This record gives sequence, structure tokens and C-alpha cells, in this order.
Amino acid sequence: MPNLSAAIAAMDKACRVWDLGYDQSQRWNIYNGGETDCSALVIWALKQGGFDTGGATYTGNLSYNLTRRGWLRLPANLGILQPGDILLNDTHHVCMVISGHGHSAIIAQASIDERGRASGGRAGDQTGYETNERRVYSYRHGWDCILRYKGAGVTAAPAKQASKPSGGIVVDGYWGAATTLALQKHFGTPADGIVSSQEVANRGILKACTGGWQWVSHPHGSQLITKMQRALGVPADGIMGKQTVNALERHYGFGADGYLGAPSNTVKKMQQAINAGKF
Repeated sequence: MPNLSAAIAAMDKACRVWDLGYDQSQRWNIYNGGETDCSALVIWALKQGGFDTGGATYTGNLSYNLTRRGWLRLPANLGILQPGDILLNDTHHVCMVISGHGHSAIIAQASIDERGRASGGRAGDQTGYETNERRVYSYRHGWDCILRYKGAGVTAAPAKQASKPSGGIVVDGYWGAATTLALQKHFGTPADGIVSSQEVANRGILKACTGGWQWVSHPHGSQLITKMQRALGVPADGIMGKQTVNALERHYGFGADGYLGAPSNTVKKMQQAINAGKF
């Protein structure tokens, strides 16, 4: 029996937890350390949830196959989005809503390789953004439709997951797009689920920081991290480094080791605090 929650969980794990890169020429190598592209990833996630995807192989035939197997093709109105919806441009791109509703929905997607190209890059996610999660956005080529499952017998109950208070974020120790979005709302910075322009050399000490982190060689920093640094009483350069990690660990009662493992107890405490309306 198709399980939409299982498909969502597979998409979330691939984009938020795994080190999954982007390459259209290796698109079916979907595993931790492998590669994929936007349509292959969505099709794979649906299969993990037990869905029949027919002969779907890319964006151009995804709608044709799914609408013959219990899916509705709806107008591309972002205001009606709900978890499990698939946002599709029939020519260029596809992604899946994994949490939230309407314009506040969080989507998971495979975007582009580390060089800004469609193929030829290294396996795995070199930038932290080849596969990612973020707040839903207006696609530059436009969205053609929303695909929504309405087939008989769908399992709607959530899959087993880490604790998530009503209206809150999942407390799992991974700092992805949903955690970032909640922090952005708390601190009053632009809310897009992205921690922008972070030092790529710091990825090794930020293992808990997954979807929605942009890793670059010459960072300019993030407004959110700047606000957090001011709250923690450390130099506010907008870049999440060892000094900021140490301050965050102390803030939540842990010894400072300059490292956020995956998952991170410090991040769990931060998620619990945000769910309680605090930092």
C-alpha cells in the first residue's frame, strides 16, 4: 500500500542527512555519497514509499505517469501546498514538499553540481547544496503544476520520527532548512530556510548542519548567524565557526569542543528551545 509519509521521509533523508551530490549522467546512484538529479530523486523517493511510478523517468513524463496512478494535476498555486505535494515544471525541474503548508512549505530537491553544471562533478555533495531543503520559492522558469496523491488506500499517518511538538520543528539534532526557518522567524531575519555564504572549510566541524547550508570558499556570512552570534556574545561576522560553536554548546549547558556532530545534542537543545519560543 502506498505510504506518502515514507516517500517524504526518504526524500528528507536523502537531502538533509545523506552526502548526496548532483549529476545527470549518474542520476540513479542514489545512496549516501552518490549522485542524482531532480526527477530521479523524486521518482526514487516515491518508490521507497511503495508508489507505482509507471514509466516515469524524467520531468517530461512524470505528470503523464502519475496522473494515471492516483495523482491529481492541480494549478501551481503555492498557497495550497501540503506535505507530499510535488511541484513540477514539465521541462526543467521538480521537487517535493516535505513539511509545512502554503508559502511556508519546506521543499526537498536536487539542484546542481558543485560547479553549477548538470554533470561531470565529483560524487557526494561538495557544496552542501547539490541536494538541499529550503522554503518553497517561485521558480525562474515557473511551476507548471502541483501533483497531489489522491489514490485509494493512501497511508496518511506520519512515519515514526523524532519528537515534533504540535506546530514545532522535529527535535532530531540535525540543523536543516526547517530548523533554520524557525530560527529566522525567531530572530526576525529574512525567512527562506537558507544559511547563506558559509566557510566551506568549516564543514568538517559542522556535521549536524545539513540541508539549506551554502558552503563557499570566500564567505560573506549570514544575517541569521550574525543575530545568533550577538545573542551568544561572540564576534558577529555571520560565519559559523569554532568560536560560535563553542558559545552555542556552552549556552545549552554542554562542554565546548568546537564540533557539532551528527546528530548533535546541542542542536537538539536548540530545537527544543525554539519550539518553546526561546533561544
